[in-house]
Amino acid sequence: MSPQSEEAINIVQAEESVVQQMLSSMTISALQNRLAPTPETVMHHLKLAYKRAGFIATRASTIRILKRISREIDHAETVLEFISRGDGQPH
Repeated sequence: MSPQSEEAINIVQAEESVVQQMLSSMTISALQNRLAPTPETVMHHLKLAYKRAGFIATRASTIRILKRISREIDHAETVLEFISRGDGQPH
């Protein structure tokens, strides 16, 4: 494997770690506070996640991570809406 390939894999793994750290932190905060996060709160959780993952933020990685977080949140909302229907049947 080339050094560039290994570096790309390491970056993807580090970004995944940041995403997982951030989702975990935001979920705990939302459950404790019962409030949707503000943009400031989201950025706070992002900084914490970078620190915990030991990953140095770049503009490009931040954009990729925030897009991934957005997709994960959209997916979770869709799942929750489906579950809240009760009978599991589409309406």
